[in-house]
Amino acid sequence: MRTAWRAIAMGVALVAMGPSDAASQTFADPEVVKITFEGNEAFPDGDLGGAILTSATRCRTFLFVFPLPLCPLTDWGMAHIREYLDEGELPLDVLRLRLYYRQRGFRAATVDTTVSRDGDRVSIQFNVVEGEPTRIRTLEVMGGEEFLDSAAVAEDLPLSVGDPLDLVALGEGERRLAERLRKDGYVQAQVLREYFIPSESLQADVTLRVEPGPRVRVGEVIIAGSGDVGDGVIRELLRFESGDWFSGDRILESQRSLYSLQALRWANISSVRRPDTDTLIDLRVDVAPAPKRSIEAGAGLQTDECVQGQASLIYRNFLGGARILRITGRVSNLLASELQGQFPCTDVSENEVYQELNYLLDVGFEQPVFSDGRNSLRGSVFAERETVPDLYVRNAVGGQLSFSRRLQRNMQLTLGYQPALTSFAEESADIYFCVNFGVCDPEDIEVLSEANWLSPITALWSYDRTDNPFAATRGWYVAVEFENAGDLTLSDYQYTRGTIDGAVFRQAAQKIVIGAHLRTGAILPYSGNIFEGDVTSDAIVHPQKRFFAGGPQSVRGFGLNLLGPTVLVLEEADCGAYVDYSECAQSVPPTAFNERPLGGNAVFEGSVEARFRVGDRWTLAGFVDIGQVWETVDDRDAIVATPGAGVRFRSPVGPLRLDIGYNATGSSLKPVVVVLEDGSIEEVEDPVVYDPFTWDDPSTLTEIWRRMRIQFSIGEAF
Repeated sequence: MRTAWRAIAMGVALVAMGPSDAASQTFADPEVVKITFEGNEAFPDGDLGGAILTSATRCRTFLFVFPLPLCPLTDWGMAHIREYLDEGELPLDVLRLRLYYRQRGFRAATVDTTVSRDGDRVSIQFNVVEGEPTRIRTLEVMGGEEFLDSAAVAEDLPLSVGDPLDLVALGEGERRLAERLRKDGYVQAQVLREYFIPSESLQADVTLRVEPGPRVRVGEVIIAGSGDVGDGVIRELLRFESGDWFSGDRILESQRSLYSLQALRWANISSVRRPDTDTLIDLRVDVAPAPKRSIEAGAGLQTDECVQGQASLIYRNFLGGARILRITGRVSNLLASELQGQFPCTDVSENEVYQELNYLLDVGFEQPVFSDGRNSLRGSVFAERETVPDLYVRNAVGGQLSFSRRLQRNMQLTLGYQPALTSFAEESADIYFCVNFGVCDPEDIEVLSEANWLSPITALWSYDRTDNPFAATRGWYVAVEFENAGDLTLSDYQYTRGTIDGAVFRQAAQKIVIGAHLRTGAILPYSGNIFEGDVTSDAIVHPQKRFFAGGPQSVRGFGLNLLGPTVLVLEEADCGAYVDYSECAQSVPPTAFNERPLGGNAVFEGSVEARFRVGDRWTLAGFVDIGQVWETVDDRDAIVATPGAGVRFRSPVGPLRLDIGYNATGSSLKPVVVVLEDGSIEEVEDPVVYDPFTWDDPSTLTEIWRRMRIQFSIGEAF
C-alpha cells in the first residue's frame, strides 16, 4: 500500500514538472512530414494517396502559400494541419494499396514501406511492384439483346477487350446497364457478372448476364399535400399518367418541373410496389406548398456599379393555380461618387452623370401552367435607370410579355414582346451618337436623347445539358436568340439582331474542370422613325442593342466594354495651350484621354478556362479569352487574345470571383473628340496613335502592371 502511494506521488510530481523533450519524443506519435510512392506507373500519387488513411502534414489553405507564404517560410501551427503516424494503421495501408491494385486488374502487385525517422518527424515511402495486369481476353453480354443495342452497351461499359480487368470500372458499367433498363420500365433489371481466369494466366473471360424482368406500366398516380395549389396543377406538370410505360427519365423530368414551381417548397416522387402484380407500379407524388408570402434581399459588389442592393416581395399561389406575383426593387451605384476609381468600384466613370443612383422597380406576374404543363406565361411592367459607364445613362418605362414552352427535357423555346419608352440622360450618349452615326448637332442629339420606342419581338431557344447551372463540371449548353423591331412592333428603332451563345465543360480530373465558351452575334439596322422633317442620318442602333465586349464576363484583359471600337475624349480645357485641337490630340499623353466604348454591329468572343478546386470553398483558375467587336459585319480587324488567372470563393450568394487579365495588345489608331464648354462636340480630323502601355518607355514591371486588368464580380464568367 505504501508503495502504491509512493508511485502516485511520483506521478503527480512528474505531471507538475511537465514532460521533458525526451519523454515527448519517446511516447508521442511522430509527425508525418512526407509521403511518397515509388514504382507506381499505372496510377498517379494522388489516386494512391486517396486509398490510404495515413496522410502528411499539409498547409491549411493555399492562401498561406500565395499570397501569404506562411507555409513555406514558417512552421507555425496556425498555418498547417498536423498529421501523426499511427503505427497500427501503416500495415493496413499496405493492405489497402494491394486491394486497390487487385480490384483494378493488378492481381500480383506487392507493396511494402520504408520509414525514415528524424527525431520526432518521419517520412514514409510506399514501394510498389505493380507487375503485369490481368487483361480481358473476351467480353460478352448475354440476355437483353432486344432491349440493349450494341451502341448502348459500348456507351455504358467503360472496358473493352485488351483492357486490364478493372472490377471497379466493370461494376460501374453493370450499374449503368441496369439503370438504363430500369429507366425504360424494367424496374427489376439486374446485371450479373461472371469471369474466369485460367490457372497461371494473365487473361480473363468476362460474361455479363442481363436479366431484365417484366416491363411495368404506371398504375395509380397518388398526389398528396397539394393544398391550395390544387391537384390539377400538379398533374399538368407530370410527364406520365396511369397506363403509361414506366420511365425513369419522365419521372426525373416531372421531379424537375415540380421543383421549378415556386409555389411548392418541397416535392418527391416515389414508387409503390403492388403485392398483386409485378407488371404495374403505383407512383406517389408528395408535395408541400411554400409560404404564401416571403421577402428576399441581397447585396453585392461590382466594378462598374459599385455597391448594389436588391429586395423582392413574392406572393405565391396568387389568385390560385400556383401563380406568382413578384415585386422587385434594386438600386446600384451606391457610394459610386465616394469610391470611384477605388476597389471594388474601379470601372465607375469619373463623369458625375454616371455616378448617380441607378434603380429598377419591376412588378411581374407568372402563370407556370398555361393551358398545358409544358407552357408558362410571364408578364411585367417596370421603370428603371441604367448606367453603362462612359457610354450612356438610360431611363425607361415599359413592359414585357413572354410565352415559354418546354419542348423536351432541358430544351425550351421562349417568345416575347418587350415594349419600352427609352430616353437618355443629358450629356451621356452624345459622343456615342456623334462618332457612330455622325449626329453631332446638339439639337439632333437632343431628339435622340428624348423618349423613343424600343419594342422588339424576341425568340430564344435554349438547350442545357450541364450538371449544375451555377458551377458546371460536365455537359454543355447552347442558346440562340433572335430579335426584330420595326413598324409592325411599333418601334422607333428598327433592326434585326441575332446571337449564339454556348459552352462545354469536362471534368479532366477529380478536382479539375475544363470549360470552353463561345459567343457570336450580329445586328442589321434599318432606317427608323426617330427623325422627322429635314434631318437625315444613317440607320441608328440603340446603344442597348449594340454589341460590346471586355470586362469580368467577357474578354478579361480589357476594361468594361473597351474591346473593339472606342473613342478618345478630351475636354476643351485640356487643349488651352495648343494652337488647335488636332495639335492637342497629337501632343497630350495617353493619360489625358478618357477612352469611351462605341460598340459594334458584330461580335465574337471565346474563352478556355481551367478551374482547379483547392479546398471546400476555394478554386483557382487559369484562362485565355479571345474576341473582337466590329463596327460593321464586313470589318476584318484581327481577333485579340488575353491570358489571365483568378481565384473564386464559394459564398452563400454564389462564387465571388477575382480575375486578373493581361492585355498584350499594342498601339492602335483611335478617333478623338473634344467636348466644348457649351456641351457641344467637335471631332478631331485625324485619329491618333493610342498607346497606354509603353508611351513613356516604362520599366518592365511598370509595363506589366499597366497591362494587367483586375476584374471582380459574383458568379462564374460562363
